[in-house]
Amino acid sequence: MKKLNFAQFSMPDGIAGRKQTTGDVRESFADAIYNNLNGVAAKVLAEKIYKSEGEAEYNEKEVEMMRLAAGNFCQPRFADGLEKALSEDSEGAETAE
Repeated sequence: MKKLNFAQFSMPDGIAGRKQTTGDVRESFADAIYNNLNGVAAKVLAEKIYKSEGEAEYNEKEVEMMRLAAGNFCQPRFADGLEKALSEDSEGAETAE
């Protein structure tokens, strides 16, 4: 399980990544999933992201769908922000053990 907070989501302002923008991307990312991925699982994930309040947990299948949507239907800076958030959660999980 991965913990992500789409209400306070950070992504780089430029290719160098020196500055970050933090904002609420719940609706826009949920729409990217809802409008571009097929199946009930995609609809459920879009609703989960849209209705999330702060940090929420996502399983491997949900993360796989997020990566697919981010890589194909979002700006590259969003995809980079998602990968950074996922790697930070993995690092936190390893140190917590």
